[in-house]
Amino acid sequence: MLAYTLRRLWQFVPTLAGVILLVFFLFNWIGGDPAYLLAGKISNPETIANIRRQLGVDEPYAVQLWIFLKQVLSGNFGASWSTNERVSEIFATRLGPSLTVLVPLLMISTLLGMAAAMLVAYLRGSLTDRAVMVACTVGQSISILVYILVFQYVFAYQLGWFPVQGWGVTFADNLLRYSALAIIVGIAVSLAPDIRLYRTFSRSSPTCSCSCRACSRARSSSSVSSAFRASAAK
Repeated sequence: MLAYTLRRLWQFVPTLAGVILLVFFLFNWIGGDPAYLLAGKISNPETIANIRRQLGVDEPYAVQLWIFLKQVLSGNFGASWSTNERVSEIFATRLGPSLTVLVPLLMISTLLGMAAAMLVAYLRGSLTDRAVMVACTVGQSISILVYILVFQYVFAYQLGWFPVQGWGVTFADNLLRYSALAIIVGIAVSLAPDIRLYRTFSRSSPTCSCSCRACSRARSSSSVSSAFRASAAK
């Protein structure tokens, strides 16, 4: 277990280095010069040069990469160019609402997906199995924007069960009122791919002992093959 953990951590190093390099070069080559955006439409070369010097984008790429690497390792990304707010404070204010939505969404969608997948795997080959797989395929084909618009229109606008936007003060109010609709939308979006994924895992299990027709045929074929090999060996 320790060797596996160390091996995975070692594999994480080149992946992280590749992501850092990709983000850095995409930002510098495709993102454009931020000095022109901050200077505004009415600006002169002196103002743009002063802003570039303050941001440090006039330095060589090697120096900029070293500064960016230190910021990533230390978690100090400086201040936002548009609002002049500390980036760490921006992360801190957004982290709570994000976890309030993501943690219940991950737990509920995983449990529902595994339970539905095991039920479908038990009924593999039946009409229920085919109907659920068709429904999952249709559900995966629908854009997430359609889910968001339909759920907001029906549950928030028409029925008025949830607020369309906003954030409360207490955790219970945020979880049960403001985050509930987002969690429901996330479950509806992720349920179809989760069912297909977990059903595939159960189908590929070599120790399956269920009584469905597909597994029975597979076990019968395996038994016949074993008997044929035994008789051929004699």
